[in-house]
Amino acid sequence: RPLLEGLAVQNDMNQRLHLMTRTLLSHENLQKLILQTDLDHLATTRQEREQLIDWLRETIIIDVDRRSIPGTQETENFYTIRYAYHDRFLAQKVVKVLLDIFVESALGDTRIESDAAQKFLTQQIREYETRLLEAENRLTEFKRKNVDTLPRDGVGVFQRLEEARSGLEEIQLQLKEARIRRDELKRQYTTTLAEEERRIASLGVTANADTPTGQRILAMQTRLDDLLLRYTDEHPDVQELRETIEDLKRQAATAPPTVTTSLPATSMGTTALEQLKLSYRQSEVELRTIRLRHDEYKSRIDQLKKKLDTLPQVEAELTRLNRDYNINKENYQELVQRLESARMSEQADEAGDNLKFRIVEPPKVPILPIGPRRLLLSGLVLIVALGVGGGLAFLLSNIKPVYFDMRTLRSELEFPVLGQVTRLMTDDVKVKRRLEIGGFVSVVLLLFLLFVGLFLIHVMGMREDIILMFKQSGILSLFSE
Repeated sequence: RPLLEGLAVQNDMNQRLHLMTRTLLSHENLQKLILQTDLDHLATTRQEREQLIDWLRETIIIDVDRRSIPGTQETENFYTIRYAYHDRFLAQKVVKVLLDIFVESALGDTRIESDAAQKFLTQQIREYETRLLEAENRLTEFKRKNVDTLPRDGVGVFQRLEEARSGLEEIQLQLKEARIRRDELKRQYTTTLAEEERRIASLGVTANADTPTGQRILAMQTRLDDLLLRYTDEHPDVQELRETIEDLKRQAATAPPTVTTSLPATSMGTTALEQLKLSYRQSEVELRTIRLRHDEYKSRIDQLKKKLDTLPQVEAELTRLNRDYNINKENYQELVQRLESARMSEQADEAGDNLKFRIVEPPKVPILPIGPRRLLLSGLVLIVALGVGGGLAFLLSNIKPVYFDMRTLRSELEFPVLGQVTRLMTDDVKVKRRLEIGGFVSVVLLLFLLFVGLFLIHVMGMREDIILMFKQSGILSLFSE
């Protein structure tokens, strides 16, 4: 019954027992009966099983005897289950199984069933708790391994790929602008450098190669020649070395010991050249930084494209792991609720169920079978025995005929009969003849006496005492074996 309703409502006991009596021979209970009594070997097909169930429903008899309890308004219900079968032990087993089924139905969720159910639920809860923990660990490990592929903060691979492409386009634009700015600074620097060299040359400036600055210029020039053998003019080391050489040349040109001119020297061109050189180097650094960002975006896009190929498998695996986790979680929560409901139902049944059930007499097999009718069967056996004996004698007489006089012999045979010889009966033959007749008469009399004895046993009610005597002496057990 439902949890809350079962705690508040008390059913009518008579109605409840009547319902259980009607459902005792239900299809489900009879199937359970067939399995527990090994009657299933009688029905190999589904149709035969249905016929066996119908036959059991017709042959099992349930009687109800209602008696009022003196001094009270309550009644006692006595249920009798009867079943007749040619195998006495199987008949007893059928009644016992039916009684067990009826007891289970009558007591409902008994303490034994409740304990078994709670034990089963507790075991299932432990099992599903382990499954839930394993599913949670698998899900966590999967998310850890695929953290770059799975959505982060609601942003998936597609959105991240689009963002990376947009960032790459922006970086490409910045890279183009940085190149233009670098080229412009380089042009200005080259132009200014050429003008400064012409200005210095026009002033008649000479540099002494024996000075330390001149020696450095020669060493760097030699290094520049080596670099040009391996790299092009656009290589950063080549460009930087050339700029350093030019700076040293300007320093050597403006140094007082090496300069002889009739005009005053000025450093305005050198200051502008240094500023252009600094701006040019800064543009180179900026260009390299933008290139690094450009390469990073390209690498990120390539990785996202690779992840995009495996995204369906990852999403399918994630869906499967989430489904397993949710199923285990739902089953675990449902089992916990059922365990609590079972405990509360058990407490409610113990507190308010007034249905008391007691087995007055366990299933037993009577000493004598209820059928067939022994008196009628004994008479039929006597008649059949006499008939079979007479019929057999008549059959033998026809197969091997015996002629007792000449008249019958002449009528049966076509040959002439000349005479007859009288048989001489000796004493031995007479004794043998008498013994045969006496044996026949004795057997017939014994058969009649047995019939009369069985008749008296059935009529006078002596069979219980006689069978009990046979049972105590061990004769009945020998016959049963």
